[in-house]
Amino acid sequence: MAPTETERQRQGAPAKCAACAGPMDSPLFCDHCRSLYPADGLNHFELFGLAPTYDIDPALLRQKYLQVSRGVHPDYHSTGDSSLSLHLSAQLNEAHRVLADPVLRAEYLLELVGGKSAKEDKSVPPEVLSTALLLREEIQEARTAGDAAALESRGAQARAVYERTLATIAELARQMPGDERSRARLRTALNSIKYHQKLLTEL
Repeated sequence: MAPTETERQRQGAPAKCAACAGPMDSPLFCDHCRSLYPADGLNHFELFGLAPTYDIDPALLRQKYLQVSRGVHPDYHSTGDSSLSLHLSAQLNEAHRVLADPVLRAEYLLELVGGKSAKEDKSVPPEVLSTALLLREEIQEARTAGDAAALESRGAQARAVYERTLATIAELARQMPGDERSRARLRTALNSIKYHQKLLTEL
């Protein structure tokens, strides 16, 4: 059986437009005849022609996002199918939102390599829960007392814990697909950082 265009792209072969047989820089649209294609089977990275890796250049991601978004815009393509254009735009927006955020990007990478979701594994180390609870209480006390210095100090402490957890997430995400143990550690770190994010939001 001949490989599909999606499979050809994943294998490194240049995608070809089904309408004009011209080479396609994006799997979503043809620059030559301006045909538009659905994103069936493509993950967030593939939508932008990026390798599935944690370390992404934000400027390159933004450039790819603008380029592909322009290519699927109704004013550019020739299919006249505005519903497909709108659907692709929504997919691109979501993909960019996820890949631009370091935590969401790690979550997505873990999902791609078969790691457990937050629903499947809610494990959080006891010390994370106790630290978050203590900080929350201290922040509330400082806020109630109108102690700006104490509130600033607790805020700095919460941000430091968040940054340390994010650094752990980045280190583990760079190891993906990794083994079962490293995927489990990444899942736990991702669960943990949500508590720190909530604290910062409350601040």
